[in-house]
Amino acid sequence: MSEIRKQNRVDCDIILNKFESGIINICRATNISLSGMRVQRVLEPFEAREQKIRFEMELPIGGEPLQISGQKVYEGEDYFGVKFTNISHRHFIRLREWLAGQSIQNELPLFQ
Repeated sequence: MSEIRKQNRVDCDIILNKFESGIINICRATNISLSGMRVQRVLEPFEAREQKIRFEMELPIGGEPLQISGQKVYEGEDYFGVKFTNISHRHFIRLREWLAGQSIQNELPLFQ
């Protein structure tokens, strides 16, 4: 399968609230970019519901939680991928700044 992503993903471990079909579940983002993320289910039975979902998550740097809407683009038993469809400009800027900091850290050499 060819890669169709336009944004590089950054590995992360962010706990978030997922709102889907009127149900709130706790999930975990395992990688994220400006355009989407991979989400792992936590104590949630696999049951394909809606393709459109909302998230509320706090970046590791703290501050106001980000409100993001998205659409599932792939789904497995324990995880699913989301393409962001709606994020406020203010939250987009905060996410972009955090991702830029993470990208720089990931490219630095390890000193021992």
